[in-house]
Amino acid sequence: MTERILTAVILIPLVIFISWVGNLPFFIMIVSITLVAQWEFYEIAQKSVKISPKKGLSLFTGFLILLSTYLRTPRMLLSSQKGIPAFVLTMTIALILFSHLLSKNIRYFLESFGVSLAGIFMIPWFASYIILLRDIHPCGINYFFFLLFGVWIVDTFAFLFGTKFGKKKLARIISPKKTIVGAVAGFFGGIIFAFAWQFFSKLDFLKTKDLLIMGFIIGVFGQIGDLIESMVKRAGVVKDSGSIFPGHGGAYDRIDSLIFAAPFLYYYIVFFIR
Repeated sequence: MTERILTAVILIPLVIFISWVGNLPFFIMIVSITLVAQWEFYEIAQKSVKISPKKGLSLFTGFLILLSTYLRTPRMLLSSQKGIPAFVLTMTIALILFSHLLSKNIRYFLESFGVSLAGIFMIPWFASYIILLRDIHPCGINYFFFLLFGVWIVDTFAFLFGTKFGKKKLARIISPKKTIVGAVAGFFGGIIFAFAWQFFSKLDFLKTKDLLIMGFIIGVFGQIGDLIESMVKRAGVVKDSGSIFPGHGGAYDRIDSLIFAAPFLYYYIVFFIR
């Protein structure tokens, strides 16, 4: 417990400060934790079956996705108009396929190729929306903190109420400790946080409907992201994705909810608020 608290005391202020500064420091932070999470994903996947995902190429693809999102401009060959690198994906997927031609592990080609792509799309692709969210002008920092703190609140509500009152399991096979009461509490925690966040952020242009939907996004999709990562770990028969954060597990453990909720929050803001 002491190790867990100490890690949180160091990391939380650091993450908040870097996020507030934004720009290159924020990009470096997102890239670092995302690529570690992607590496952990491949390590877990290799424990379940005899596969050989192309980790090097896949991690490089993940980096280019994040880089092209950060440096998005119509003049960049790596980026499409909205910052998602279609060129990068096309070329690297072709390279991954070509590299399998040189591999001796043909028996598990489909599984290996599928895991390589899953690691790209499930982690850096989704994480790129965190960068896009932070860069929304002029309120990107507010939206990012809404996502960050909102997910923490949802997790806290789900844990506290689930531990105290939860009996019926939410997804026994995937995550035995999660309960229906905890999930419902997490959902309402997201709604409550949305209204509290508007009070402190002073974004008066947000309507009640917007706050309800934004609270719904972090309260539902944040928890789904956590369940997806639990499913990955269950398939690999591991408790934590890694041990990079003492007392808190791996990088994937820390960002699973954030990266899954980020695209939904981003698109809602861009389509209906901005």
